[in-house]
Amino acid sequence: MDLSLSAFSGNSDKFAKSSHLFHGFWKRGGLLAATLTLSLAAGCGGGGGSGTGRGGNTTVILVASSAANDQLIKLNLTLENLTLTAQDGTTTATLISAPQQVEFIHLNDSGEPLVTMNVPQAVYTKATITVDGGGFVCAAQQPGSNLIANYSSPAPSTVALQLPQPLVIGAGPMTLSLDLLVSQSATLPSNCYQQGFAGDSLAPTFNLTALALQTAQPEVPLQPQLMALEGLVINPAAGSGSFGVSAADSMVTGTAPVETWHVETSASTVFQGIGNAAGLTAGMPVDIDGRIQSDGSLAAARVAVLDPDTTNLTVNSGPLMQVSAALPVLYQVNQLAEGSQQYVRTWPQYDFGHATLAVWGGLTNLSTLPFTASFNASNLVPGQNVAITTHVTAIPNGGSYTPATTVTLMPQTINGSVLSTSSAGGFTTYTVQLAAYDMFPQFDTQPGQTTLITRPQQVVVYADSNTQITGNGVQSNLGRFTGVIFNDSGTLRMDATQIAGGVTE
Repeated sequence: MDLSLSAFSGNSDKFAKSSHLFHGFWKRGGLLAATLTLSLAAGCGGGGGSGTGRGGNTTVILVASSAANDQLIKLNLTLENLTLTAQDGTTTATLISAPQQVEFIHLNDSGEPLVTMNVPQAVYTKATITVDGGGFVCAAQQPGSNLIANYSSPAPSTVALQLPQPLVIGAGPMTLSLDLLVSQSATLPSNCYQQGFAGDSLAPTFNLTALALQTAQPEVPLQPQLMALEGLVINPAAGSGSFGVSAADSMVTGTAPVETWHVETSASTVFQGIGNAAGLTAGMPVDIDGRIQSDGSLAAARVAVLDPDTTNLTVNSGPLMQVSAALPVLYQVNQLAEGSQQYVRTWPQYDFGHATLAVWGGLTNLSTLPFTASFNASNLVPGQNVAITTHVTAIPNGGSYTPATTVTLMPQTINGSVLSTSSAGGFTTYTVQLAAYDMFPQFDTQPGQTTLITRPQQVVVYADSNTQITGNGVQSNLGRFTGVIFNDSGTLRMDATQIAGGVTE
């Protein structure tokens, strides 16, 4: 499936067609399952003592994550079932039993909770996953004047689930990470703007691993910290200081979303855009940083409300494709969409002339950066990831633009080669070279907008003591860098929250 439209086209038939195609992206294909069995010698891999199948049940939290380069903007899968089988051949555990719709690109080197289950204690050596369709999106600047967003939903040809190590489920709460290996899962043609999107294929490939837990005390596991979790409040009064959230990529069955989070606040929780949890109402868009607790709930370190008005609310998140030089108009690729008008054409087109612009509230070091970290109407640039809210009862026809209420600069992950490292103030800096298919070099020079970036294929990354290093960090000069990217007078600079090993480009 493909879509090729001029950025400035007012052809309403084209937009009607594109809207239809976008909805078709969610259609479900044939079921495919993957199974992996590891043969273990008797007594090997058990190690943990209580992982014998005789110790009762343990709380297991399943988290979705991914490893990706910058070729794709979006990749959705519907997960139908995930089952574990122990090495004794008789003990089983079902982690996913109802459809879970997950968008994996925004989870690149990140994660979000999917389900929490009670699982029999055992050493599990076999896992089976069933995928019921999905699709992916790439975006490109076609030579000439067209913006291209190709939406492809091929039926999965194969599904693979890998267990790098046996899963030892012992007595304490445990977190498992279901990681989609994006480069192995989606194949697209050499040019995203190739008409017909010929040669695309989908073969979801996962790793299922136990997350290594740090411990403040030996008997108290400290679960991973998750950042920039996006969703809508669904239960603002779940308890004192508690509320429920539907994930922005959650599938809705009937009237209830499948993927929901129970969020707990405390006296240390930082609230932004709202005074406290008592001010939350159903339908408010929230951005949450928090730590998974042993019961699967989230202990919120920060809760931000992007827009307190829930009337006819729509929230679209994704990278910018174009910022017009003549008008306060921007174009965006949908990655996450929720609210009353979820699909604002194939890519949302907004008038931001009266919008409130803001920077993601999870950064605490802006004042110490050795550059001015600003975000305003004069320095938006294609490739930046933003969350946009609007309040409309219908999407305007061709020639008109949806009025944006808020535009918030959000974190994003880039993958690239490290050209050099240095230091500036209290920061370590990395000069990162992006692939040619990354959105920054592709969309910076398109007609109809001011060229804002001097070297659009490079980003200078700033890391300090708050930056989390996952795994072994940058390996062989290839890394993934997560943070907020600013346009500093023509230079792209990232305030990094996380650094990990890179993915082959």
